[in-house]
Amino acid sequence: MSTTVDDKKVVSNGYKYFMVFLCMFTQAIPYGIAQNIQPLFVHPLVNTFHFSLASYTLIFTFGAVAASVASPFIGKGLGKFNFKVMYFIGIALSALSYVIFGISTKLPEFYGAAILCMIGSTFFSGQGVPWVINHWFPGKGRGTALGIAFCGGSIGNIFLQPTTQQILKSFMTGDPKTGHLTSMKPFFIFAVALLVIGLIITLFIRTPKDNEIVASAAELKEAKEAAAAAKAKEFEGWTAKEVMKMKWFWIFSIGFLIIGIGLASLNEDYAAFLDTKLSLTNVGLIGSMYGVGCLIGNVSGGILFDKLGTAKAMTFAAVMYVISIGMMIFISFQPFGAHISKTAGILYAIFCGLAVFSYMSGPAFMAKDLFGAKDEGVMLGLVGLAYAIGFAIGAPLFGIIKGMADFTVAWYVMMGCVVVGFILLIISVVKIKGMQKKVMNQNN
Repeated sequence: MSTTVDDKKVVSNGYKYFMVFLCMFTQAIPYGIAQNIQPLFVHPLVNTFHFSLASYTLIFTFGAVAASVASPFIGKGLGKFNFKVMYFIGIALSALSYVIFGISTKLPEFYGAAILCMIGSTFFSGQGVPWVINHWFPGKGRGTALGIAFCGGSIGNIFLQPTTQQILKSFMTGDPKTGHLTSMKPFFIFAVALLVIGLIITLFIRTPKDNEIVASAAELKEAKEAAAAAKAKEFEGWTAKEVMKMKWFWIFSIGFLIIGIGLASLNEDYAAFLDTKLSLTNVGLIGSMYGVGCLIGNVSGGILFDKLGTAKAMTFAAVMYVISIGMMIFISFQPFGAHISKTAGILYAIFCGLAVFSYMSGPAFMAKDLFGAKDEGVMLGLVGLAYAIGFAIGAPLFGIIKGMADFTVAWYVMMGCVVVGFILLIISVVKIKGMQKKVMNQNN
């Protein structure tokens, strides 16, 4: 006997936003430990085990590529298995990776730990958070909810970064850039923290049950009255196989990959560049302003997706990135310590932060908005894969260009990547939306 609409329970907005809070908490602590604090371990480990900086930082490239390859399969698994089980598997894998970090002494062991950590975080963050949000907010408010959820990473950084530095300081001799570890205990501390907090979240986080309707009474009434119209406007989506045959999907992916190349430098190399132009205090201030920009950008970006749609929201992001890279190019022509460089650096941080939604909540929103919900998890994995590959290429490419020429030339190349990538992406978005309309017109 099937459940009728009248038998179903309407879930309150308060409960839905409790799920958003759990996703935000996931980003703040489990994801923050798995991903955001790892760069703080780089110099202590390099100094402790006498690795070269270039060889050790390959952990980020290997981890990003491995997670990107695994992401479509994880997305497919979310649709087949219990979400809580999948979520906790990711938590357990990431916690285990920190244990492996703690007992490692050779580079291949650190590479393996990084790969395991990135794959684990894909279960509960890269795929898990969008999966939860998309189920509780299938239509109205989805972009905003995604933005709120993903801003958790920025919030977590506010206290995780200084906490990590203090813990490292307790088990180190010397300062963070020149000192070495006297114990690997920090890794075990974070492994326990990740596992315990992840387990607590697992107890509460879930997707809607079969007998639940994720709409208020007023929304439900409105939905009933407009059922026919809504069905006519609804795009069911294509299968992953159908999408893979589309020319514009590949142009979209190439565009997002090129964007990833351009944006990697903004995330990985901005501090190294600013160190050559400003005092450490001012670089720290700019880093803090970037965190503030990211907070605003994640929330406002979700609203932009809801109100303007994919093409216009990503156009806004493109403009913000062009301005932010322009600030870096401007700073590259200034002498060390110039006051104008501090101002330009703050502007870079704010503009760059405002556009962070383009790769944080953007893939989750675009995957469903462009390709529908038929193979939602798989499509999210494929969309994220394109960006992740570009990001993995971008960081070392920036270093190579900087080594062959200088920072200015490297920033110009990254600017070109951002412009070309966004042009390809936005054009393909418009074309794919046009294909949607044709499909819907044929079905009516």
